[in-house]
Amino acid sequence: MSTETLVGTGINVFTSDTVAVGKIRFLDTPDEVLDFIEEPDVAETVVISRGGTTTFMSPALMAGVAGLITLQGAPESHLGILSREFSIPCVMSTTFTDGIQTGRGETIPADGSRVRLDISGDKGQVFLLED
Repeated sequence: MSTETLVGTGINVFTSDTVAVGKIRFLDTPDEVLDFIEEPDVAETVVISRGGTTTFMSPALMAGVAGLITLQGAPESHLGILSREFSIPCVMSTTFTDGIQTGRGETIPADGSRVRLDISGDKGQVFLLED
């Protein structure tokens, strides 16, 4: 039986009943994004970006990721606009209560963790899925 735990909340870019489920992948450089879009599991991945103005993340959205999480930014930012245009569930300015520390001290779910994005309410929510 699978359980889920709320580990993050942020701003919905748009409200939808569409659910994004996938494995986390933190992409922090243009080279990481370019390597990622060549991988076979892009559509089953929820990517994390530091900010909403991270334009180098655009190829990942165009490649068809399951969802997007940003640590900073607003729905009016570059990635917010693109996620709406491509109908990719997106939670921005997300604060996590659990996870690992990035090199800059941010808390995020570890790469490979399975999550579900819920963008159906007033706030975006990120749930960690465990078997």
